Amino acid sequence: MPTKREQITKTLNEFYQKPVAKVSIELFLTIGAIIFFSVFAIRPTLVTMSDLVKEIEDKRQLDQRLTQKIAALSTAQTSYLEVQDRLYLLEQAFPSTPDFIFAIKVIEKIASDRNILIDSLSVSEIPKEVNPETPFLKLEKKYFPLSMSLTGDYAQIRLFVQDLLAYRRSFITDTIIFATSEERGQKKLRASITLSVPYFGENIK
Repeated sequence: MPTKREQITKTLNEFYQKPVAKVSIELFLTIGAIIFFSVFAIRPTLVTMSDLVKEIEDKRQLDQRLTQKIAALSTAQTSYLEVQDRLYLLEQAFPSTPDFIFAIKVIEKIASDRNILIDSLSVSEIPKEVNPETPFLKLEKKYFPLSMSLTGDYAQIRLFVQDLLAYRRSFITDTIIFATSEERGQKKLRASITLSVPYFGENIK
């Protein structure tokens, strides 16, 4: 009489000899192959496709930004050509260097024309000259202060200030303080004036 193990072995052999069992094994192997290729072949392809789609979108956005910049540069070039012949006026009003000595000479010349005596002229610190090779984008608007004391009549001092403000080189009047004094029996009017002189200096940040 066959043992229980022999009966089980015989039953399994008979089952695997049947077509249904063979189909089941083939189906299992097919499903296994599909899973294998999905994990090791199709998934990397999908990841690559996703990366390519993202790269295409990034390049599309970059192309849009470049198009906008090109349009802005074209507009800026057009505006530049329109004012190119007048740029020297901007350089005279707001020079790309402090040009400290020239500012002093302008003040002395206007004072002389208005018959005003400059009692004192001082600056807290002489501004540093700018390297002419420094790109304009690295420059920023700066000021250096000037303080002066003048003697003259009110009308002449007022005209002096008006001439200074109207001069092509830009001067900004911060304060004007008047005071009277008496010398040898004569009253004199003195004005203490502080100025800010703008220029484009190097941005040290």
